[in-house]
Amino acid sequence: MKTKFLLFALLSLLTNLVTAQEPVRNARLDSINDIINKNAKGLRFVLSEVSVNSELSEIGTSFFKNKFIILSNKKRRHYETTINEDTKTPNNNLYCVNVDSTGNLTFPLLFASAIDSKDNEGTITFTPDENKVFFTQSTKENPNVYKLYTADLDIKSDKYWTNITELKLMDDQYSIETPFVSNDGKKLYFSSNIPGGAGGFDLYEVAILENGTLGAPMNLGSKINTKEDEKFPFISNDNNYLFFSSKGHTNMGGFDVFRSSITEDGYHTAFNLGGTLNSRKDDLAFVMVSENKGYVSSDKTATDGNYDIYRYNLKMAPNTVSKLAIKEKTTGITLPNAKIVVKNEFGKILADGKTDEKGNISIIYNPLTIYNVTVEKEGYEPITKQLTSGDFYNDTAIELKQAKPIVTETEIQIENIYFDFNKATIKQESTLSLNKIISVLNENKEMSISIFAHTDAKGSDEYNKVLSEKRAKATFDYLVSKGINKNRLKYMGMGEMELKVKCTTCTTEEDQLNRRTEFKINK
Repeated sequence: MKTKFLLFALLSLLTNLVTAQEPVRNARLDSINDIINKNAKGLRFVLSEVSVNSELSEIGTSFFKNKFIILSNKKRRHYETTINEDTKTPNNNLYCVNVDSTGNLTFPLLFASAIDSKDNEGTITFTPDENKVFFTQSTKENPNVYKLYTADLDIKSDKYWTNITELKLMDDQYSIETPFVSNDGKKLYFSSNIPGGAGGFDLYEVAILENGTLGAPMNLGSKINTKEDEKFPFISNDNNYLFFSSKGHTNMGGFDVFRSSITEDGYHTAFNLGGTLNSRKDDLAFVMVSENKGYVSSDKTATDGNYDIYRYNLKMAPNTVSKLAIKEKTTGITLPNAKIVVKNEFGKILADGKTDEKGNISIIYNPLTIYNVTVEKEGYEPITKQLTSGDFYNDTAIELKQAKPIVTETEIQIENIYFDFNKATIKQESTLSLNKIISVLNENKEMSISIFAHTDAKGSDEYNKVLSEKRAKATFDYLVSKGINKNRLKYMGMGEMELKVKCTTCTTEEDQLNRRTEFKINK
């Protein structure tokens, strides 16, 4: 008996241990990942390690003379390796590496002795003509504070880089890090913890003046900066996008890489590049080589805070199609023939059409994109709504609010009443329009009206007369069914006797103008 009891206790203990080690799902993280995956649908980054990675840290920075410049604390050949006294790890230095046809990196050599120090080096950037460099180095007084320097290329000099100058943009107690020069050479982007920002390290831009000096730093604003850290800015070759790393925004963990569109209106919503690039650890220093290739650095597989460089290939999925439905706001009834124009954040028209009989229109959408959708329909208030790629992940809907009818001394003006082709059956969307007539009659108890139904000129006079009478009667019957006293209503089918547009060969629009229902006020 005692043996059985001990066995049972042992099994219970093992069960509890196994249960305790089950991973607990984080509902908030699941929700964040869901948002990220929806907005990044269609993007797939394929990552490959490069040969220069070591057991220590490597971070990619920028290109110079077809060489990739990296930051690493690996041991230096023929040079003294200095130690960071705070972290007890080797200091970072800049190396240039070869880039082969596949994008692999090999043969690291110290970049430039002229700008090499015994302290920590930071990342580096060059003007488009590659004749000027901006770089950062930690200070001896505080290894966590970096200063910004510039130097000029002089190939006749023994050390190549001359006129090394510190650029003072702020007090010495604040750090300037991860600089990047825009493709036109007119702006310098950088990260700093100077007070007055959103918090932590923010991204800034500053004008590079013609005389080589810098203007006043400008914070990139709340669409980019958060209360967490933002670093490693990079501008795409077409100047349309800012890539950067952030610990804030919709984040998977640590630093993630984000993209923000740049338009005349400034910087737009920052999108996470998704789980095929980012991880729950630090992913940073995103560098584009071409539209679909480049480098990123991460500690996702490294230990002790060390980073590795990965080359990426971006695989884009074929066009992704989603349905956009247009509905009336109160009833949810779908609305055919609503005009829709879809533009991206750069103003390019991506779709221009009308909803089908079911109130739907198909939209081709791209990842990480902001859409401005304008919807117009006769009898409804126009609306412009901003959507993102994630909103199109599942079929989505936009609701329209009905416009009020126009009541004059002689008539009640509403949008056209639609019937099925060659039938007198009122379409569901037109019941919403007729409800406007009901509202006016309920508000004006003494008012009576006459209903006049008109057709186009297609078909015989006799057929059109009969069809219009049936449609006028169907309208009359609907109003009566909703509580309007039939003694307040008269109806008549006019056929094609009073064409609004007289045309020999009528267009679809002209026929539609002729096919109408009018509501005249009797008293």
